[in-house]
Amino acid sequence: MSQKKPSRLSTKPGKNFSAQDPDSWVENRNQDISPQSEVKGKTKRITFEVSEKQHQATKILAAQKGMTIKELMQSLLVTELNKNQ
Repeated sequence: MSQKKPSRLSTKPGKNFSAQDPDSWVENRNQDISPQSEVKGKTKRITFEVSEKQHQATKILAAQKGMTIKELMQSLLVTELNKNQ
């Protein structure tokens, strides 16, 4: 007999919203100003290595801000690039 692997169900940190009025969410969902909304035209992928400790700290920070790691990194990049303009 083969054993089944236990399945773990989880939600992405950025998708875990607190209780909110559904009508309010529908009305305001397109007003979200995120780094992703600033992307226009062609995009390029950036890939880099981080230590396990850095990854864990990044994941925790993103979760605390209610964002995904991708959203957090885009936000940090936009902020840093805007400083230099």
